[in-house]
Amino acid sequence: TCQIFEPMDNKKILLVEDMEEKANAIIAYLKEAFPGIEVVRRESYNSSQKEIYEHHKDYFVILLDMSMHTFDRSKEESGGEPEPVAGRKILNGMYLRDIGTKVIVVTMYGSHEGKKLLTFVNDLKEEYPDNYSDYVFFSFQKNDWKEKLKQQILHLL
Repeated sequence: TCQIFEPMDNKKILLVEDMEEKANAIIAYLKEAFPGIEVVRRESYNSSQKEIYEHHKDYFVILLDMSMHTFDRSKEESGGEPEPVAGRKILNGMYLRDIGTKVIVVTMYGSHEGKKLLTFVNDLKEEYPDNYSDYVFFSFQKNDWKEKLKQQILHLL
């Protein structure tokens, strides 16, 4: 069977990730797997929230890290406080504003908010059914996250 995928030109993904090395790995893979796709990155709770609230219609999916700093880091700015529940706060803000853009959680941690990852993501699925699509467990040691992410994106196209 021959699968036909719609061209990725004019498709945009928002990557919300504060770790430079992880963000670079994800962006490099997305550009390899989906030539023509545009990836926009935001690296803090505040900048990603602003981007989503103002431009959510531009994106067909948001790749969302769960914990990040409050502000973007720069030479002048340390990034503010680490915000371990930033991803959930972003999902909640989307829910309250009726923003229906799909979200794939991309995490490196086996637990969040004191819960094992599967319990945590099941809670997200229950609380935010219009947004939460799935999750990817990112690893620098293994590459299995790449195929899972690719399949999830193809599913949303």
